[in-house]
Amino acid sequence: MRNMWDQLRNQLKNFLILEAGPGSGSASNFVIRSFFPFLASLLVFLIFAISISFLLPLETESEHWFTICWWKDLTGWDCPGCGLTRSVICFFRGDFSKSWEYHPFGIPISILGISGFIIRWNLGKQVWRNILENRFTEIFAYLGVLSIFVWYFFKHFY
Repeated sequence: MRNMWDQLRNQLKNFLILEAGPGSGSASNFVIRSFFPFLASLLVFLIFAISISFLLPLETESEHWFTICWWKDLTGWDCPGCGLTRSVICFFRGDFSKSWEYHPFGIPISILGISGFIIRWNLGKQVWRNILENRFTEIFAYLGVLSIFVWYFFKHFY
């Protein structure tokens, strides 16, 4: 685990260190060179996600919308993740209040998706694999799922 953090720290340090040399240019040139890959990957992801979000319908009663939710089929109740997809779609459309209405965890899941894409795109497959195999990531994922179930419980029973 320590090796993974050392590798991540070294990559971030290499990314942030300004090489001081006679031909290094100004600080603004450094900022452009350093942050351009992150900004470019963010822009690519956002253009793709926003384009897809406007193609997907949100009307759950239309013939285009379907459910494969076994929870709702068995119990007749909405499942803990019901509305998450619509929430993420609304997030990328820029309708944050509607996103919150559909499912409050859609906003953090969208932000985590954007962050994950940028990390994977810019830091590489090995760093991404190390992050995913980390024990803290596993605990964070379990806490996220548990919090969705706690929210679901309070939503339906209080």
